[in-house]
Amino acid sequence: MVKSRAKTSHEKTSKKKKIFFIRLTDYDLQFTTKFMSFAILIAISFSAGFFFESIIGFGGGIIAYAILGFFIDLKEMVIAGLYVGTLASAYIAASDFKQFDKKIFISLIPLSLVGTVFGVLIFSRFSSQSLAFLLGILLIILAVKTIFFDRVVFPKFFKNKLIFIGGISHGIFGLGGPFVVNAIKNKFKNKSSLRTTMAVFFVLLNLVRIPQLLWQNQLQLEFFITIWWTIIPVFIAIKLGHLIHLKISEDTFKKGIAIMTIFAGLKFLSKVL
Repeated sequence: MVKSRAKTSHEKTSKKKKIFFIRLTDYDLQFTTKFMSFAILIAISFSAGFFFESIIGFGGGIIAYAILGFFIDLKEMVIAGLYVGTLASAYIAASDFKQFDKKIFISLIPLSLVGTVFGVLIFSRFSSQSLAFLLGILLIILAVKTIFFDRVVFPKFFKNKLIFIGGISHGIFGLGGPFVVNAIKNKFKNKSSLRTTMAVFFVLLNLVRIPQLLWQNQLQLEFFITIWWTIIPVFIAIKLGHLIHLKISEDTFKKGIAIMTIFAGLKFLSKVL
């Protein structure tokens, strides 16, 4: 009788362990599937973004954020952009470094570095919801400027403000390119020089952001382990961007991006309003 009870008790314990193991396995599977889907989405979005950035010199982050903004948290999106953007920009710069314009690059450093440090502080101290509202406004402004005022030449004093604002925007979102390019685009001898110089510029600003974000506990190693492989399709997309000649004009293409950016901006605003 005692043996029978012991056997029954053992069977119940084994059954409970089995149920717990099944539940734990299901949880692990759901957890893994979720993060794989998350990483695949990041890979697709940034591959699309940097495919076009390798052609026109900027806009990779804007395109990626326009897609990712519909699916993931803003701060996760920005941190993913820090990883992908740094390596992608380094690849673009290394692929055509002879076009690097040292003089223009040095002229950008003082104002943009101060702006970037300030921008990272804003990123660390404000919630995703507040930053989403700010990003929504920023994207709409950039889109309207591209559609209606792309050929406007700014006075020198305003160009310096654009460079500083670009630094702040890059510190917060990693999206300083449009402001800085609008301030200095007429100084470059060709599109290749703009693309390479801006790529080096982005790498520098991101290298400034990384230790500051680490100090403020905004970066987690586990996050980067999850998405480490996403840079591989991005590299392929960048290479294709150099090789494939688009049939539509650059002006038409920019306006298409701008329209998509407006929708993304409205989406970010809708999360708050």
